[in-house]
Amino acid sequence: MNRVSGLAEVPDRAAAGVIPWRGPGTGPGAGNERRRAFRRRPVIAAGLSVLLAGCGVSSVFIKSEAINFGGVIEDTTNKLLVMNLLRARDKAPLHFSDIPVVRESIQQNVSVSLLQFLGGRLPATTTDTLAAGAGVQVSPSFEINHLHSKDFITGISSPIDPRVVKYALDRGIDRRIALLLFFSAVEIIETRSEKGPVSTIRIANAPREAIEVIKRRTAAFTGTEELRCDSQSDFERYLKLFNTLRTFFATSYRERRLLARDLRPGDPNDSRNLQAFAALDQSRVQLQYDRERGTYSLFSLSNEQKVSFCFYDDEHALGGAVPQYEAIESGSAGAGRRSCSQSIVDVGVEAAPGRGIASTPIFFRGEAALDRPSAYCGIFNRFVGLGPAVKPGPGGYPRLELKLYLRSVAEIFQFLGDLLYYQEEVRGFVDANPLLALKLNSPVTFGYCGDRDEPGCDDIFLRLDGDPCNARFSLNYRGRDYHVSNFDPPGGAAGRGENCRPEPAARRDHTLEILAVLHQLVGLNKSASDIRGTPAVQVLP
Repeated sequence: MNRVSGLAEVPDRAAAGVIPWRGPGTGPGAGNERRRAFRRRPVIAAGLSVLLAGCGVSSVFIKSEAINFGGVIEDTTNKLLVMNLLRARDKAPLHFSDIPVVRESIQQNVSVSLLQFLGGRLPATTTDTLAAGAGVQVSPSFEINHLHSKDFITGISSPIDPRVVKYALDRGIDRRIALLLFFSAVEIIETRSEKGPVSTIRIANAPREAIEVIKRRTAAFTGTEELRCDSQSDFERYLKLFNTLRTFFATSYRERRLLARDLRPGDPNDSRNLQAFAALDQSRVQLQYDRERGTYSLFSLSNEQKVSFCFYDDEHALGGAVPQYEAIESGSAGAGRRSCSQSIVDVGVEAAPGRGIASTPIFFRGEAALDRPSAYCGIFNRFVGLGPAVKPGPGGYPRLELKLYLRSVAEIFQFLGDLLYYQEEVRGFVDANPLLALKLNSPVTFGYCGDRDEPGCDDIFLRLDGDPCNARFSLNYRGRDYHVSNFDPPGGAAGRGENCRPEPAARRDHTLEILAVLHQLVGLNKSASDIRGTPAVQVLP
């Protein structure tokens, strides 16, 4: 059949199954069609923009997720460190863990679908449809490694390198933190004359052992300061000792050993030797001219720099003729350095007077009420400046020296656990015996402001029961909540809840700073075998 449209005959395409397409400007309902097309344009443009900006969306998600993962790793690592301190307090086994790998796959998809009906024979209720969609699927994963390899255990069980202590002091850590954290004991060596005798006393930095001594006290101490030493524990004496060291620092030096002396360049044999020496590595040899003899001496220099600890010796401390900087030996053998201003130190030469004399240890026989200081406390009092001043005799004798013993990383964790236990026990004892009027701070501070009101004397060394309203992070361990406060105290009472207890305005908390040092010490003992994977991010556009 044919249809007549105007004057021309057009084949009936509808009968053949072909529907003629009507543009947005022709046929019945042309106005509605144009409006629908106009409304579809922004949707199509938005879909194309999302499709073209797929990589941009990926970068935004990667940055956001990386920052979030960094916060998760920080919070988790801090809590793992604190849990080991609590395990050390309970004398439980320590478990070191690490999160070496954090992976995340990001899948993005964009879809656009268009349903358009062509022709004019459809019901009036049917309209064209356009749908656009976009989605992002994020799948994070992580791994936890238990650091229990032989190399790791050996590393944390060995004394730390003195260079680590120097690095901590150079970066601004308080000297009192370094003396409490890194050293397990100190020896005071007293040499009476060039020919002796040489006596030594040892003071342990052991807070847990001090609890029994404190609990045996039945009254506050009323004697003179010279007699207080014989009523105290080792830990209390150590706290007083490191507060006496008002200046404590570390210096680096290189050791030099004599190879040959009295070399004369004009001599034929020596000239040939000097030519051979000139071909050596100049960073490891040194040729020094002796003006008095007119000869040269040849020395070999150590490859690595070593570290020496020093403090400023006041006139009353060691009985010296003039105040000066004094070296402190460290380690089992000692550095043997006699000056804090030398960058090169000679070794293998004759020992200083008194060095070859065997020392006699003097032990503390227990706390007691005495009329005069014991021999042990007599040496201690002379070092901290208590009692009558002793004028030095010929050669600067009697002479006092210090020797420090470095801890291992495992011992540092155990010390901090013992300190937490000490603080809890002391607080309970003082609260139960208020009439004793004991001068004991819990938590331990950098000094006792009642005796010496110096800057920072009330700063907190370590605490896990901080103000929950000022907490950097909190955790629950065996049914009890613990809170680690920020370094700076809260600025005021504004915004603080009803359950927040007040804190002194100038009281700084160094717990976070100590956790930062522990994090670095543990990291120094990790090896490549402890970290099994490598970080990776997978992005599927």
